[in-house]
Amino acid sequence: MIILGLWMVLSWVTAHFYAHALPAPISAEPVNSSWLPGWWLFTATGCLLLLDQSLHFHERLRFLALEQWWAWFVSVLLLPLAAWAAPWLLGGVRWLGYALWGHRSYGGIALRWLVGALLVLGFHMAHRLNIPQHVTGELLKAVFLVALCGWCVWKMPLAAQLWHAGHARNSVRYLMGAVTLMVLVAVAAFATSDKGPLLVMALLMAVLLATVLGWTGGMGLLVLGFGTIFLIGVDLDVVGERLQAWQDPFTADRDDVARLMWFQSEAARFAWGFGVGQVPWCGSSRLDVCHGLPLQLQSDYTFTAIMGWWGPWGAWSWLLLFSAYAYHALMYCARRSPSVLTPGMLLQPGSVKEALAMHLLFLFAVLMLMQTWITAAGNLGWLPLTGLTWPLLSYGKSSLWVSTFFAGAWGMRRLHA
Repeated sequence: MIILGLWMVLSWVTAHFYAHALPAPISAEPVNSSWLPGWWLFTATGCLLLLDQSLHFHERLRFLALEQWWAWFVSVLLLPLAAWAAPWLLGGVRWLGYALWGHRSYGGIALRWLVGALLVLGFHMAHRLNIPQHVTGELLKAVFLVALCGWCVWKMPLAAQLWHAGHARNSVRYLMGAVTLMVLVAVAAFATSDKGPLLVMALLMAVLLATVLGWTGGMGLLVLGFGTIFLIGVDLDVVGERLQAWQDPFTADRDDVARLMWFQSEAARFAWGFGVGQVPWCGSSRLDVCHGLPLQLQSDYTFTAIMGWWGPWGAWSWLLLFSAYAYHALMYCARRSPSVLTPGMLLQPGSVKEALAMHLLFLFAVLMLMQTWITAAGNLGWLPLTGLTWPLLSYGKSSLWVSTFFAGAWGMRRLHA
């Protein structure tokens, strides 16, 4: 902090007294004018929410806010560093994407399966070494986004053109790469026994395939995926418990959904919730025998926690604000990417990097939007609980760092770093 402070003082002195020695300022249009202020707003609100829970929730979560505070401080430094290093990172993403998807030979297919097998083995070893699931889950999502970005640039446009031109058989050849990626991600998720992120990644893949096959095919894949979950869910311990709690929360073995419904009904008695610092997280019990909300409140049930602060109206307003924040970045990339995905532009390395950056930001925004709504739907009892966090607001150091890295690297210009 001392070094950063001295750097700021020297920068101020140079800018005000030696401005003639500085290069001419370069203007650059921001990718999204609300991207950086929104990041500060949501992460700071999440820290304050965790501070309230640390002071008034279960004693086992007493130091929760301190843990998130130093993780947030690291994220503040990571945000501009990721934007500054984005050109070199995009160079690596471009090389990797071309190596995986730029070849149509059998060697390219073998390379994809080899890299995928090594990644699955790596996640399996991480699980054997007792690396927490939330860490491996965030890393798996990051790997999935980078690999899927390469497929979107080198394979998806041609697959869409062939499909809409009536050459379905030739289009399937290009779609097999996405299917292969999804299979490898599913195997890695089962190897780490963490299936929550798999649901979000499967939904993201369904959205992308809907742009190729049409929304009818995409929705069909989505319904098929949910049907598969319900059919095999009863045979899986964790999934079966969550399905049971979703169907009848007050008689299920796990009472998480019942507690959430009780708390939300109490918070709904007030138009704008209990108020900041006044939320009875433990119900009517004393702190040492807290029998109120589940201990996963800080990570899995952020929507319910915000409802306790500001009531149903405040929680829904906050959810819509966050959705608009992610949707704004999503729409910017959707408008910008067609101009850089032409055959002539993709022959230039700079244009390829721009296309990769747009797709990475687009995929990250879609993933963030889906994860948020799945979390909210689980809290409201519309879907089974998935154990997913609310990006940027929920507790979780690895989630905050990965989200901040993607937000800084692909959502900011290097000149704004």
